[in-house]
Amino acid sequence: MIFVNHIVKISATINHMIKTNWHTHTKRCGHAIGEDEDYVKAAIEGGLKTLGFSDHAAYKTQVPTERMNIRQVGEYMSSIRALKEQYKEQIDIYLGMEVECYLSEWDTLATYRKELDYCILGQHNLDLDFISSYGLNTPQQLSMYVDRLEYACKHGLCDYIAHPDVCLYSYPYMDESVRKIAQRIADISITYNMPLELNTGSGVHNGMHSYPDGERYAYPTRIFFEEFAKKKCPIIIGLDVHNPSLFKTDRDINRALSVVEGLDLNFLIDYNLVEAAKKRKALFY
Repeated sequence: MIFVNHIVKISATINHMIKTNWHTHTKRCGHAIGEDEDYVKAAIEGGLKTLGFSDHAAYKTQVPTERMNIRQVGEYMSSIRALKEQYKEQIDIYLGMEVECYLSEWDTLATYRKELDYCILGQHNLDLDFISSYGLNTPQQLSMYVDRLEYACKHGLCDYIAHPDVCLYSYPYMDESVRKIAQRIADISITYNMPLELNTGSGVHNGMHSYPDGERYAYPTRIFFEEFAKKKCPIIIGLDVHNPSLFKTDRDINRALSVVEGLDLNFLIDYNLVEAAKKRKALFY
């Protein structure tokens, strides 16, 4: 495990610095493009040595623009496992999902937890199809969001928290209520030794957004990572790829790194998430 503490050490090209990505989607989610094999080929071309697929988990209801259909899960698993075998001499491939902490779906989540190599937590709604994390705008809603993260970590559901600051997508001000939420997430990370993700996906890919207190990327957000730096929370860079071509460009990762420039972050490079997942799976309940 390599700890990288300064942006100057990590702002080199993806080809030279980032050899692992655990956050990769497929077209089954309805907002990604390309075939599964296209992602593998592009990852190899981009210099990756480890590729984790973590498409959006399916549940009992269907939302074709957000997540795969429950009937696609078997085919998804078969496809990624076949690619793992086909490309085993060129890249290590692992099968995961990006899940949410939905108590109504716990039986389904238990099945995923058992069958997959790993799970990352991307809490896109507070509850299944109810209150989008992209629309939170009160301190009470932010607190409810963090409650879900804490429950997931306590119960062994996930192996890292994806875009922990997605809850700020619509939040109008980076104020003390936001800092308190960041502190709670940092405490959760330390308590459960849970890595947090510096996400280089759509939050930076789509450019700056205008908010009442100025312009910023929707996520990642500096105020969160200031608190994560203070507590030395483990940080994983997640490319959150929805297009194979993004494995071959540095633009979005450099945008994300610009947000946290100068912070003494505890980056994990080439962290073995699957080995860590084996231990966490035993804690799931």
